[in-house]
Amino acid sequence: MSRPQEPEFVIQWREWLRAGPPKCCHTCEFYSVDGLCVEFFMTPPEDFAARIDACDKWMREVAF
Repeated sequence: MSRPQEPEFVIQWREWLRAGPPKCCHTCEFYSVDGLCVEFFMTPPEDFAARIDACDKWMREVAF
């Protein structure tokens, strides 16, 4: 007996997990709680901080 095909929402969820977090300031290890980028020691403009793939220095947040 074979396993039933996964529903579309499960397929989409697996793709979402593979993609990881959006690469923007708000998910970057270098972005502090007060909005300072500790890599460049500057506060990025709000539109830059919210843009995906705006910075090539993005580093995924450490989970702990």
